[in-house]
Amino acid sequence: MTQATHPEPLPAIVALLGEPHARDSVVSELARRYSADYRVAAFDTIDGATAFLQDAAREGDGTAGQVALVLTDEVAAPAGGESLFTLARQLFPDVRRALVIEWGSWADPTTAQAVFQLMAANHIDYYLVRPRHFPDEQFHRSVTEFLLEWQRAANAYPRDIVVIGDDARGRVHELRRLLSRYGARFDSLDPTSEEGLRQLAEWDVAYTGVPAVRLADGRVITDPSNADLARTVGLSTELPPAEDGPVDLAIVGAGPGGLAAAVYAASEGLRTLVLERESVGGQAGSSSLIRNYLGFSRGISGWELSDRAYQQAWVFGAQFAHTREISGMWRDNDGHFVLQVAPDEVVHARSVVLSSGVSYRRLAIPDLDPYVGSAVFYGASAVEAKAQTGRIVHVVGGGNSAGQAALHLARYAASVFLIVRGHTLAESMSQYLVDELAAAGVRILTQSKVVGGGGSDTEGSKRLDFLVVQNRDSGIERAVRSDALFITIGAAPHTDWVDDAVLRDQWGYVVTGQEVLLEGGRRLWPHERPPAPLESSVPGFFAVGDVRRGSVKRVASAVGEGSVVVSAVHRFLAESAAATADAPQRRR
Repeated sequence: MTQATHPEPLPAIVALLGEPHARDSVVSELARRYSADYRVAAFDTIDGATAFLQDAAREGDGTAGQVALVLTDEVAAPAGGESLFTLARQLFPDVRRALVIEWGSWADPTTAQAVFQLMAANHIDYYLVRPRHFPDEQFHRSVTEFLLEWQRAANAYPRDIVVIGDDARGRVHELRRLLSRYGARFDSLDPTSEEGLRQLAEWDVAYTGVPAVRLADGRVITDPSNADLARTVGLSTELPPAEDGPVDLAIVGAGPGGLAAAVYAASEGLRTLVLERESVGGQAGSSSLIRNYLGFSRGISGWELSDRAYQQAWVFGAQFAHTREISGMWRDNDGHFVLQVAPDEVVHARSVVLSSGVSYRRLAIPDLDPYVGSAVFYGASAVEAKAQTGRIVHVVGGGNSAGQAALHLARYAASVFLIVRGHTLAESMSQYLVDELAAAGVRILTQSKVVGGGGSDTEGSKRLDFLVVQNRDSGIERAVRSDALFITIGAAPHTDWVDDAVLRDQWGYVVTGQEVLLEGGRRLWPHERPPAPLESSVPGFFAVGDVRRGSVKRVASAVGEGSVVVSAVHRFLAESAAATADAPQRRR
């Protein structure tokens, strides 16, 4: 075994490689680049590597004793035993795992099949090509990406922010979720824990049942608003000054479609404002891993994809107003759109792209209403998944979002059950997710639905104890133990504030393009030109992504629509400018 020595335990990189030359080349590169911050441990037998993992797991909490990355060229588990990949995930849920292969060996059918099978079974995160020269920056790029993913998942860095609050209160969960979506480094403590009591005493703050938050600069805020929280991490919540005139394009919603529109509009010189009521990324931003997005072969988390897009739009000059919700819209005398921003501000815009997405539909089960936000969640953020360590959890839904949520929860929870209304998952879920769920041990309850549940309520703290699940064929109901329920079913668009002139279907989705003429006719569209493909019944008001009727519910589709809509925005603005020049005194 080769192992660097340190005065105290550091996170480990473990390499199990049978061939001496391969082991030496990998370990020498790892030690030279990472030994200051990681223990680099190399083994030629699975027994030695297994013993190391088990010893590391006994070393304690925190990053000390953690294993960040496991690398091995061993494909099969030993007879009567389990693979190193399986053991590593059991002991360290956030560990990253890679199969080490030789350059070019992906052309070998045996190696390729091993990669396919290990990926499908969720035993590895990806493969790693053994270094071919020194230094091999392509090798190090892959390693550092693995380590960055581990650091984010394990929260393995100094915390800038500390949240103290009762885990059974919904507001505490909301603050943690927002901080996670903002990319903030934070710690969460129970107010009755030893460390929580120590911190409260240090801050000279009495816990009164609402969360207390210590910021990076040492200030302590009691029960901060969402806007307060956004500002503390450097996000703008301000609207542009009215004296600057109308923006060229107002984008409502910073999901994938809105962010794509912001990137293209700002990069092409349009004065662009993005208004987001919660956090960038929308529903996709809470996804733990998007495996089928073009260009990311290992997959990418929804948060990272959203953050990259946000940074890209910001660098091009797009303005963002975070935690700002739109409550109404109309046209002013100059033909500009006026968006009412709650509670009493307005934004003037020459054109609007609506990309506000959808929200998961709520279960009409009064028994579960008291637990929403503390034990019953709509969607499944990464921070909530990690909070379920050792618990029994259930997920409702049969689509890809439900599959991704259940798969991520399986890293931490003792047991995960997926409740599906249909006969099989294959009816509504991508096959790669179906395979990975089976490999992760997620139990599927088909032809089932949740009809009730209950738990305890102590001084306002809501704790879920059980659910009532009904078989849709037989009608038989049974109570099942559950500590948390994650709901990812159906969707409803955010369009209740939109002007009535914008044609929507019975569910609230915005009708666009030729369908405006088919459904509304010339009464709704009396203009000479036809509506653009993503344009609503109101010229200059566009819709992209999930909020648009007929859209494909995929991240890539929303990004595509957000990208191409900007061309139509340019055409509309040019037409408007020409019309204004021809009739400067025109009244509306």
